[in-house]
Amino acid sequence: MPNVDVYVSVMHKYYNFSPHHSPWEFHIKVDPSMLEVFDHLFGQLKSWDNDSIWRAQIPAVPYHFDQQNDEVDKRLMKLYALIHEYGDKETKKFIEQMPYYS
Repeated sequence: MPNVDVYVSVMHKYYNFSPHHSPWEFHIKVDPSMLEVFDHLFGQLKSWDNDSIWRAQIPAVPYHFDQQNDEVDKRLMKLYALIHEYGDKETKKFIEQMPYYS
């Protein structure tokens, strides 16, 4: 199956197939079967965002000692790695300047 144009919003945790449908940060060309990976990562991030509302009410655990924050960071790194892999030259260059990229 040929690659499709996908417009990804990491901030809003979704993707779509039209640049006019909603805001997006990255344009990628990806095999449709890979979209399941994006769905899974976005689902995990949304779930942890909801959980963090309750965890934020307990100031006893600093960010850098909260294991769930480490898991969120890992998912973001995976997401940016996928975007880097399927993005154009401009997208790759942008992601390579991010602290997640190594």
